[in-house]
Amino acid sequence: MPNQNIPRGHTANLGAHTVPGDLAVYGMGAPYTISINGGAAAAHVVAVGAVDTYAINGQSVSVTNTTAAPGPDNLTISW
Repeated sequence: MPNQNIPRGHTANLGAHTVPGDLAVYGMGAPYTISINGGAAAAHVVAVGAVDTYAINGQSVSVTNTTAAPGPDNLTISW
């Protein structure tokens, strides 16, 4: 299962067919936005120790870490 850290203020764009199933978002109280298949970006906060899971199923997805910089990475996605 690939993992990708998303530094503060950065975006991960995953094209169609990159995520064949679910996308998991892990963080430490990190705010982020997610846009699936070009839809409107929805704002969320992943709680410490929690996992937000999205059914991507081959669609394109964009995840932006909206935590202010500077600071350590605080958001990871995996699929």
